[in-house]
Amino acid sequence: HEMLLSTRDFGSEPQRSWVLPLHSLLPPEEQRRVFDKPPLGIRKIVLATNIAETSITVDDCSYVIDCARMKEKRFDPAKRMESLDDV
Repeated sequence: HEMLLSTRDFGSEPQRSWVLPLHSLLPPEEQRRVFDKPPLGIRKIVLATNIAETSITVDDCSYVIDCARMKEKRFDPAKRMESLDDV
């Protein structure tokens, strides 16, 4: 998210895009921003994890870009614990 905003195309004014992250570590009020309608002429870009992507529907979303990163539940028998790991 920060890397994208630091580019000339997405970090310059006047803003033409809202770039919004969506993942479980964001506070709920920031997660809800993906459902806000952007001003006229502004496109909304949501960067979401695979879990968030499959759990919600964003009405004004036209395209989904899969970044090929995902978290998957794994079980470690030695520790007898489950975790979400990047795969």
